[in-house]
Amino acid sequence: MNNLPSKIYNFDTFRFDANKFVLYHNDRLIKNIGEKPLQVLAVLLQNPHELTAHEEIIGQVWQDNPQGINSIHIAQDISKLRKVFAEFAPEKKYIETVRGRGYLFVGDILSDEILTNLKYELSENLPALPISEDDSSEDIVSPSVFSKSVLIFLALVLVSLIGFLAWTWFSEGDEEQVRQVVKESQLYESLVLYKNPSLFKEESLDKYWTAELDINTNYDRHRIREAVKKLSDEGRRYGDETKCEQFEFQSVEINQSKNFAVVKTLEKWFIATYFNDGTLQKNKYVGPYFVSYIVRKVNGSWLIEKSTTARVSRPTPRLSDIEVVSEMKLRQQFFVRITGQDFEAETVYIEVFGEGCPESKPCKIPNTALRENSKLTETTLDNVPLTLASGDFRIVVHNGESQASNPVYIEPVCN
Repeated sequence: MNNLPSKIYNFDTFRFDANKFVLYHNDRLIKNIGEKPLQVLAVLLQNPHELTAHEEIIGQVWQDNPQGINSIHIAQDISKLRKVFAEFAPEKKYIETVRGRGYLFVGDILSDEILTNLKYELSENLPALPISEDDSSEDIVSPSVFSKSVLIFLALVLVSLIGFLAWTWFSEGDEEQVRQVVKESQLYESLVLYKNPSLFKEESLDKYWTAELDINTNYDRHRIREAVKKLSDEGRRYGDETKCEQFEFQSVEINQSKNFAVVKTLEKWFIATYFNDGTLQKNKYVGPYFVSYIVRKVNGSWLIEKSTTARVSRPTPRLSDIEVVSEMKLRQQFFVRITGQDFEAETVYIEVFGEGCPESKPCKIPNTALRENSKLTETTLDNVPLTLASGDFRIVVHNGESQASNPVYIEPVCN
């Protein structure tokens, strides 16, 4: 995000600082929005009332790691922004969707210069207060009384300000600690602990996880212990290629007593599993998925109690056409181009129904084969390999566990 200008945007009762990525409503900070949604907002605000394409948003917000990022990730961040705006200004609409292309910010932005001029014009047009020439009037407050009133008022303001700053400082301090323990624990679990499961020590978990106070509760500590044991028993471990590809905080909610928190993240991992003899067992992507963490403060330290995982809902792709791009021969491989919308490169796969590919067990072109042989974008699956017999074939597309797309049909030419 280094290419974004440092700028303050004012629209209606909102103020957005594009340098610090913070949003205010009536000069009060709105918390728990998440960094990525605010970065997306910064991109949209650069060109208000103009279309900002998906590719441009990805290029600026995810410029350091755009691999696997597509319109679904942007849509999730747009949804969070809309919820915030709906909460504080339900009568307003600030972001419009241009289906399949991108988004545009439709609010009216006031620059700091315009706001300054407005304030100046207001002050210039205020009527002058009449000054009484009768010094003996009982309505006139003596300077000493007026000064005392001002001092008392200023003292109350100062006390309130100090209290507010102290509350904010402690709240933000707790939130930062909660974020830190959640992220560091996951990096430790997957990138350290599972690489050397034979070196596992129970006390190693004390830094990030609570003890198991109730054996009937599904604590993370128990889950980790079982996972380490399984890896050790099967002589497996994680390889050096294993990495966290995406870790975004969606929300951090801390109770008033500052001893309990619920954290929601969006995560994606690449995992390489090896046998202890150095043989690669498999590579796989895990996620992106939403994770909800229960975090508690124990003896002054924030620790994770348990977590639950929910898959991200995949968009259902839509097909427009299928075009043969190489010579088509029966029972020999040829290539086609499939066009449509909402293809997700990291999860998309194809099912074929027809001769030799029955309804109960369709022929499948898995995502791994598509990623190896084809060029995949949000609207095109190019250079898709097919080998078909004679007859009519029906082709559908899935994004992971999404519903099947509408079908397209192809009939191989008899040669």
